[in-house]
Amino acid sequence: MKLRNTALMFSASLVALCSASAALAQNAPAQPAAKADDVQEVIVVGARRAEQSAINRKKKAATAQDSIVADDVGNFPDKNVGEAIARIAGVALNITDSGDQGGFTIRGQGDDLVRIEVDGMSMLPTDSQNGRSVTALNDMSSDLIKSVDVIKGQTADMRPGGVGGTVKIEQRGGLDFAKPLYKFNLQYQRNTLDGNWSPRANLILTRKFLDNRLGILFNFTYDDARTSTDFNSVSDKQVGYQPFGDHDNSPEKTFTTPYDKVAAAVTTKAGCAALPTTGINSRLNCYAQWEDYAPSLPRMRRENRRDTRTSFQLRADYRFSDSLTGFISYNPNIRKQDFQAYNLQIIAPSGSTSTAGVLSTNMRNVVVNANHYITQYDLIRGNGVTTLNYDSQIRDIQRTNEQHYTQIGLDYKKDQWIAKGRIQYGSAKGEREDDAFKIIASIPSARFYMIPENGLWTFDVPNVDLTSPAVFYPTSPDNAGATPRPGVFQNPTTTARLEYTPQADKNNELNVQLDVTRFFDHFGPLKTVKFGLSHTARENKTWREGGFNIAPGVTLSRARSLDYIRLCDPSVSGANCQYGSRTLVTSPTSQDRLEKEHMLTPAQYRELLQNSIIKMPGANYFEGMPDRGALINSWTAFDFDSFFSTLGQYADLSHHNLNCLYECIASDGKTYTRPSYSTEEGTTSAYLMGDFEARLFGMQVTGNLGFRYQKIDVHAAPSVNFYNRTLDTTKVSALNPAPYTDVFVSRRVTQVDRQSEDFLPSFNLAIWPIEDQVVLRYSIAKQRARPSMTQLTGTSAANCYKLDQALLNFYANNPGYFDDGDPDTEDPTASTATRCSGRIGNPELKGYEATTSNLSLEWYPNKDTQVSLASYSIDVKTQRPENVTLPEYELEGTKYIADTFEDGPGGLKQTGFEVSARTAFTFLPWYFKYTGGGFNYSKTESNAANTAVDPITGKALPPRFQSDFYYNVNLWYDDGRLNARVAYQKRDFYYDRMDASEGTNRVPNEATQQALGINLEPYGGATSYFKTVTPIYKNGSKSLDARMSYKINKKLELFAEGKNLLDDTVTRYAPEEYRNVGGGTPYVFDTLYYGRRYYFGIITTF
Repeated sequence: MKLRNTALMFSASLVALCSASAALAQNAPAQPAAKADDVQEVIVVGARRAEQSAINRKKKAATAQDSIVADDVGNFPDKNVGEAIARIAGVALNITDSGDQGGFTIRGQGDDLVRIEVDGMSMLPTDSQNGRSVTALNDMSSDLIKSVDVIKGQTADMRPGGVGGTVKIEQRGGLDFAKPLYKFNLQYQRNTLDGNWSPRANLILTRKFLDNRLGILFNFTYDDARTSTDFNSVSDKQVGYQPFGDHDNSPEKTFTTPYDKVAAAVTTKAGCAALPTTGINSRLNCYAQWEDYAPSLPRMRRENRRDTRTSFQLRADYRFSDSLTGFISYNPNIRKQDFQAYNLQIIAPSGSTSTAGVLSTNMRNVVVNANHYITQYDLIRGNGVTTLNYDSQIRDIQRTNEQHYTQIGLDYKKDQWIAKGRIQYGSAKGEREDDAFKIIASIPSARFYMIPENGLWTFDVPNVDLTSPAVFYPTSPDNAGATPRPGVFQNPTTTARLEYTPQADKNNELNVQLDVTRFFDHFGPLKTVKFGLSHTARENKTWREGGFNIAPGVTLSRARSLDYIRLCDPSVSGANCQYGSRTLVTSPTSQDRLEKEHMLTPAQYRELLQNSIIKMPGANYFEGMPDRGALINSWTAFDFDSFFSTLGQYADLSHHNLNCLYECIASDGKTYTRPSYSTEEGTTSAYLMGDFEARLFGMQVTGNLGFRYQKIDVHAAPSVNFYNRTLDTTKVSALNPAPYTDVFVSRRVTQVDRQSEDFLPSFNLAIWPIEDQVVLRYSIAKQRARPSMTQLTGTSAANCYKLDQALLNFYANNPGYFDDGDPDTEDPTASTATRCSGRIGNPELKGYEATTSNLSLEWYPNKDTQVSLASYSIDVKTQRPENVTLPEYELEGTKYIADTFEDGPGGLKQTGFEVSARTAFTFLPWYFKYTGGGFNYSKTESNAANTAVDPITGKALPPRFQSDFYYNVNLWYDDGRLNARVAYQKRDFYYDRMDASEGTNRVPNEATQQALGINLEPYGGATSYFKTVTPIYKNGSKSLDARMSYKINKKLELFAEGKNLLDDTVTRYAPEEYRNVGGGTPYVFDTLYYGRRYYFGIITTF
């Protein structure tokens, strides 16, 4: 839909809503505004009452906010909290690269700049989400929720961090219900790509005791969700299309290099021959400009997930007296995920140009279009390709995520005083176990071709029956060692291998706070004074599989397990078959002591294949996606459970568990605890704010002014391995490019303590030109979002090398020796200095700082209607931390060159506006009087200061995650028995990232760029033969969801629901203004499709 048509539709909708509002407006006398703490709500029953309650919450709020309220107890509009929040103006749902849903952005700000609270407690991440607040709310059932407020302003009593907004989720309490309630909801759900039906159940039990002074609430949800997602990748990770040789011999350049001015100035390919090959090799940089773009790695994947989520809320509320109430609650969310990824690929295309201008490539029969993009090629074994293999891999991933939230609270209210005390503790832990198995079949050839309708790639393999287990049987003898073992076979050049990789993350937070409010009846314009104190202690720990040098001569093995599966045929002449399992590496200095070889008999190997080979489960690949084109329907895959069970009969797989991740036996035979990477952060806060109310020129004026102070103490424990690097003259004599010897000295978990302070003012003003109907709001506040906790410490051990004076002198006298053995650097100057490899955390980071402001005009003509227009700005002072290299990073009294982080620059300013309206059409005749609807539209812009630039076109890129616009339209019907709702959301495309970390991009590293006098981020790792990097965008999303329910009687209700009814896809791509494939075909990195989802169920109430 064009933006102009969208604007016309919104204008028409606004006129209709305003007309409805005028028809319903009542000339009732104005009522005095209620204090925020006195807002009373009844239990919401029905869509109209829910809309009324949400409108009232917005109207009475202390700052700019929007709200969603449940239609009924246990009947939230969406299954997922993130999807529900995305219905609000300025909020957009995110889908990750892996297809996970539930995250969102607010006003163009990403997940890390949004704060989420549940009953005042921080939501905690369960995996490697940087140890901060998380906006992927998949772990939390929406059945537990009473209401959600998305607060886009800030008051002093709110905890900071919500640069885009703060999401406050409120669950129900035991005293909220006037009478006992017993409610059961059972439904079944189905994903169109998976085809299986699975259950979802919710049980709510609540009752009061002891003369209604004690209320008990139990709310339980079990969800067994089966989902499938199909992926088609054109690109290897973020590489994109890359120049892989000149195949069309066109006189035109494919691109002009931004990294070499000399090469860029050459206008003909023949002119490249005159350029030098030394240094950055301008000749190759020149030839690269005529090379044609090819997909970096076409491949396919289907992911089948079974998510079982168990959530419950157990809460007891007790009224001690008319003035004092208390509660205690416990809310666990436990999610177990059984995940299978079926991957298919062959090999990547390749191509390069020699200094003589000669093309070398593995592609044959290449077809190139007019824009220098390859659209078809063949790979032929023995003709440019030595071996060609059909590579089918299965990844089995088991995840267990747990969140546990406990809270104790006391509320005191008497006369002019209100006091609230809270003790809150939350803990979250995520454990992940990855098993990956690959087995291959040798094929003679494959034809790859682009599908013009969608920009995706597919391939054909002629004359091979890939459904037969026989094609996967190994036929090549073992050549892994210097002396081949007779009778031992493996797959062609690639051993069948099983790889197990574990990891774990843990977060916890303790918060203690006290809030006190004093009301005034006769103190001029001052109506309340509120102050509070709080202390929050946060801890993040991560465990990864990497090995460690614990002490000189003592090595702790990696927790990763590698299992090589081979067979030995005793009929082969001279065979000496040694069946069973053996450890491959026994060296005391090795960190790979969990590598094993499992030797099978031919019969056992055939049994393994026959028991596990299957057709990929589920529907056809990308079935139901519009413009699917000629994508293949399915492929031969393997059932992991059958494979693992069969192999376990003949092989020792005892290391496929989490034991070694936490504790493992080292080379000295002792058991050691595997070091974790940990960060502790304590925040002590105090605030003071006042609410005022007055009349100015006959208008009611309300607002609040406040200040918040916070002191942050960071206790970080980065892990560093220290080495002495000494000159080795024997290596010099042998012309070894690394003329030194590294001697491990020690591994230190260093303690780094840092402290910072923030002073955060906020101001909110509301002027009512028409009392209780029209309000003009303004708010401004200083915001601070703390950086990732993993950036404070790091998630891997850094290796720091101290060079002795003899080696420094040698480098000074022999500048040709520049290989320091560090694969992360190709910088000659850095190699001759004392430096660290890896990236060290920086506990001095302060994070994202911005001044946010909001101006809105809101109209409430009646209790069913709300119309609002808002503008906002986010003025950034410091951005997200950036990767930097510091020349003098001091550790243990020695200064090193080290990679770390520093706070990003300011200057970025984002502005936008929002329009929203909703009403109930009660003025309409017949059944239409039971209908209602609403819409909202949001637009965001930025000044593009300190944002990335596309190196090839020189065009500025927008801030990450910022869509130009979003809008939502919804219609509902509710007559008390029949309830129906249809919701549509549209989000514009947005810039995601630009990444040159892969070697295939061949983008110059930072030191090389500095030497050339350029500064074009992102930096890569190359020092010559430069190629390209491409900005990655995500396409705009559109979703249509619908729900209908019918109450047979007061105790029985039936319902049906559908999601993604428009078969939406998620595509990472580059817009035509940056890269133009031609012919209307999009430049695609990858596309994912997750099908439709249907629910049918029954609700019983007693």
